[in-house]
Amino acid sequence: MTSDDLSLDPNSLSPKAVRLVRISFGLTGIVAVILGILLLVVPGRTLHFAAILLGIHFLIAGVMRIGLGAFGQLPGSQNRVLGILFGALMLIAGIIILRDTTAAVGTLLIIIVLFTGIGWIMDGIMAIVESGRAQSRVWAVLYGVVTTLAGVIVLAVPGWTARWLIIFAAIGLIVIGISSVIRAFNFGRVSRAAGS
Repeated sequence: MTSDDLSLDPNSLSPKAVRLVRISFGLTGIVAVILGILLLVVPGRTLHFAAILLGIHFLIAGVMRIGLGAFGQLPGSQNRVLGILFGALMLIAGIIILRDTTAAVGTLLIIIVLFTGIGWIMDGIMAIVESGRAQSRVWAVLYGVVTTLAGVIVLAVPGWTARWLIIFAAIGLIVIGISSVIRAFNFGRVSRAAGS
């Protein structure tokens, strides 16, 4: 194995470590499947719960950053000040989210839709602009036009887009979760069997 190889080789792990990795894959897979199903069945409540968790995370992370900036051993006063400011912003964001989770969910969905729409428009325009260098100019221009139109549609009907993004996210979570559970059952089995 080279020093820049990021693969997880079960042969280099102890049996206890392999068991822990398998448990980790299994648990994260089960959680992903549950979240995906909940997003499909009760998306409003699931997003509301996710907003509460995000708000709590921001509160805890904000307090930790303020504490680290004020009492930690950060080098330089600018790092300490930035840590305190960033912590205060996270704390304020957490309070805002927890005060009105419904508005927070709506705002986050709008931001995601805006980034998706604007990103697709920019990608489409860049594809058209760069189509002169492409081997197949027609396909590059077609890709640019379709992507730009898709971005415009996303921005024109944000509610519809948000619903579809939630559905795609839910399906993605279910597929990734199932894959992770399968990986939990298979991790370390084949290579250990081949090694013996």
